[in-house]
Amino acid sequence: MPQLRALVAITLLLHLHAAPTAVAQAATGAFIYAGCSPSKYERDTAFQSNLDSLLASIASTASSGATYNSFTAGGGVGQAEAARTAAYGLYQCRGDLSRGECVSCVRETVARLGAVCANSYAASLQVDGCYVRYDASDFVGRADNTVAYRKCSSGSSEDAGFLKSRDAVLRELQARAATGYKLTGSGTVQGVAQCLGDIAAPDCTACLAQAVVQLKGTCGSALAADVYLEQCYVKYWQNGHDFRSSQDYSGDEFGRTVAIIIGILAGLALLVVFISFLAKACKSSKLCRGMQLLGFSQPSQEMRKTINQCSNAMQARNGSFCPYGPGYPQVAAH
Repeated sequence: MPQLRALVAITLLLHLHAAPTAVAQAATGAFIYAGCSPSKYERDTAFQSNLDSLLASIASTASSGATYNSFTAGGGVGQAEAARTAAYGLYQCRGDLSRGECVSCVRETVARLGAVCANSYAASLQVDGCYVRYDASDFVGRADNTVAYRKCSSGSSEDAGFLKSRDAVLRELQARAATGYKLTGSGTVQGVAQCLGDIAAPDCTACLAQAVVQLKGTCGSALAADVYLEQCYVKYWQNGHDFRSSQDYSGDEFGRTVAIIIGILAGLALLVVFISFLAKACKSSKLCRGMQLLGFSQPSQEMRKTINQCSNAMQARNGSFCPYGPGYPQVAAH
């Protein structure tokens, strides 16, 4: 049964490949969000070389004790070719981490970034403790108040005391965090805020103000809420609803929906590969004939084409999905 042994070997390799990610996640703190560009770079190119150099610099420089630093690899004034292959990046640690905690978090996040956003021209990874980002375009120091991620607790309260304490915490964060990492509290509510180290105080203040607007507008009277903009974040929580605990969060519905769609699409693709493998591996065997009696066959060109169309549509529109298979109507992507 050489085909069966090959299938078992493939399965074991997949499990072995996935295991380090879970360990790294536990070691670097809770995963919060990741952003990966749909455009991919080719391997063994000038950009990959510059990116590898940049990520190595991020990992090594974190040991200097600085909680923030930015980097450029391959750029140069007046060098058009270098500009097209340059890589830009940064890291930042949460302001209350020790030097050793910052170093460990950054290095492990850099290591995970390549697996989470393989071959992406731009990528970012935020975990509880630090943030790493790179891009093929120079984004460092440029004001950007785009919402990257948000989540709200499932529990809420209209209690006047809670709302008064929450608003006091948010006012304090908005007023004081422009000068650096800020942790504050009022009554039963605590909060934390921080801007990236590459933006000026006025831009930080504007970012924090927008984050507070997002928190109140999106999460209402939630007992805990987090919002991450591209250059700052603000969080608050009532005692007993610590932001480091994900059990009480309903999460960002859009992000959850996209994740479900990606998972379903990936499952369909794996199903096609699995059926193709079995069909090719046992064309003349009894196992193959038994599978054919059960209705399995090599996937049609039409099915392959439809799945590819679904993938392209979802990538273009961040959520278009057209299911295909027994019991599903065929829906055109538009």
